[in-house]
Amino acid sequence: MSDDFTPADYVATLTMLGIVSVLGTIGNLLVVGVYLQHLLWPHLQRHSQKAYQINYSQRHCATLAADYDDTALTDQFCARQMTTPTFFILVLAIVDLIVCCFVVPLAFYLEFVELKASSELWCKLHAFGSVCNTMFSSLLVIAIALDRYFAICHPLKNMLTMRRAKILTAALAIFCCVYGILSQDMMALAVGKFSKDYIPRCHDAIELKNITSTKIYFYHIIQKGNSSCFVLSILVVLILYSLILRAALKAQRRIRKYSLTISSKMNLTTVCLNATNSNQRTQETHQNGLEHKGENCQSKFTSNRHRFTISGLRSNALWREIRAAIVLFVVAVVYIIVFAPSLLSANQLIPGTLFGYNSYYLNNMSNPLIYCFMSQAFRRRLKVLLCSACMNSLQSQDDAMFSQSGRRERIRRLMSTVEDG
Repeated sequence: MSDDFTPADYVATLTMLGIVSVLGTIGNLLVVGVYLQHLLWPHLQRHSQKAYQINYSQRHCATLAADYDDTALTDQFCARQMTTPTFFILVLAIVDLIVCCFVVPLAFYLEFVELKASSELWCKLHAFGSVCNTMFSSLLVIAIALDRYFAICHPLKNMLTMRRAKILTAALAIFCCVYGILSQDMMALAVGKFSKDYIPRCHDAIELKNITSTKIYFYHIIQKGNSSCFVLSILVVLILYSLILRAALKAQRRIRKYSLTISSKMNLTTVCLNATNSNQRTQETHQNGLEHKGENCQSKFTSNRHRFTISGLRSNALWREIRAAIVLFVVAVVYIIVFAPSLLSANQLIPGTLFGYNSYYLNNMSNPLIYCFMSQAFRRRLKVLLCSACMNSLQSQDDAMFSQSGRRERIRRLMSTVEDG
């Protein structure tokens, strides 16, 4: 980095790093708390989550202040929530939390002292954290795009299972840590060859005096590796999410065509029934009147059955996967936007600024905001996490109401009768 940054750029960078460290830590702590509580300790939410079964064994979850007796169903419902999108979101939150707690404060310290670190260890740690953060974020964006592509475009192949997702994430983390360890020679505490005051600072290897050609070559390899992963993530996001969009449009057209076909059949059946009933109305007895009533009920049941089928198609697993893909696509787009200025300035493709060089830390703060604005389920779980005391008080009131009305006793009696029968 050069030493001729303006004071306004310096102040803006310190302000940005401070905000990212504070808000990013709070936001990612909430994300980790929400998903860990929901996945590892589901019994803590049994007083506020009620699992029930409607529309041909589809599982839904509603926030209620009541103690549900069917704990097996609740455990089964909560266990099903550990999907690959949830796992990747949790990994993103943990990585962002580590960056906001350790890497961003270290970057703030180095910028505050104008890179005049008290020890070379801080320079090495900053290089390790920056390279690992950049590389792992790029590779994780690619893994998320592949997961969404297989889940939506090839749902029957089950390519990326939960076990494979964990193995893939662990392999990516190990690779990035090794890559970060190798990149520690990229930065050192020494006097730069362009320095005017001859004070040791944290400098990139290419800015040091008396550097060998081997270190320069190694520096370019590390830098080009980061840039290549970033470009690859852009290409993968554009290609795979375009295929996902095409699959979603095809599914929507199929559902619309099926809905129109069902509607036309229902209209034809209604016309035929009305004509038959009109011809037989003057000749039928009371028994025929009852049959006419049965036909109307059957027609109404058929209509409701078709309506439930269309509703089920609109809210099936495909659309849930698409909604998750939309949220993760926004995460990928924000990642590309905030990382682009840093990597372009590092490769000297655009004029570098101190704020632009550190702008990629904004990605570690943005993900919790995206989840809050785009995921209703996350907002509901966050509300349960923050308002647990209020939910417990509502639970005690509902328990008193149920005990007075005898409703819970009737439910238990009915359950015991079913088990005995």
